[in-house]
Amino acid sequence: MVKTLYLQSCQVIRYEDGIETDTTNYGPVSMVVDNLAEIAVNVSDENTAQLEGKMNRTWQDIAGNIEVLTASALAQLSDLIYETNQLLVANPDCNAAWSLDELNENVTHQLSGCTGDLGNLLEDFRLEGQLALAKVQGFVQQIAQLPARCLSMESSPLNPLASAGGSVCFINAMAEINLGMAQSMHDASLLLVQTHQSAEDQVEQAQECCTIVVQQIGDYLRDEQDQCQQSTLT
Repeated sequence: MVKTLYLQSCQVIRYEDGIETDTTNYGPVSMVVDNLAEIAVNVSDENTAQLEGKMNRTWQDIAGNIEVLTASALAQLSDLIYETNQLLVANPDCNAAWSLDELNENVTHQLSGCTGDLGNLLEDFRLEGQLALAKVQGFVQQIAQLPARCLSMESSPLNPLASAGGSVCFINAMAEINLGMAQSMHDASLLLVQTHQSAEDQVEQAQECCTIVVQQIGDYLRDEQDQCQQSTLT
């Protein structure tokens, strides 16, 4: 009789059962179960690898956005900071309290505040992503353990379905595992979608914040230059 197994990935596997009779404890039925488990594990491993790849790319995208926002803001200020520092160092009476290190620290602190929400999102996604992957991988491990589990049930004298072989055990268990894996994959996909949306919103907010910081620091430095140049003329 031809039976059908539906994997969580929507792949369909058809196989024949009941054509041969068991001659040993590792007869045809057990071989079928082993083969089906191997196929199911391979398919699930591939899906898990794809999910992990998407999560890694999402994490890298968010981290990259933080780096780009910070680097872009610093690049816009670098020339102005250099020019102001050169002027004030050459004319120490202009601002005796001037400190390039303190200025750089202040700029870095403000820009870090702009990207703080993105940093928190990145850390939350890392932790939640690890949990989501662990759940999916747990179901893959259950599939890999099914042949041994069903074989032990098949050999039990108290099992009323022992004569039906391990295929019944395998099909029933796979149906249950598929439900759990489908839900876990759905939750992981939802996490990706929500994280992408949150990242887009927070990148926009961080960009606006960085623009304000650049404008404020730029105004301060230009004022320092103007005051110093005026004082040197008097």
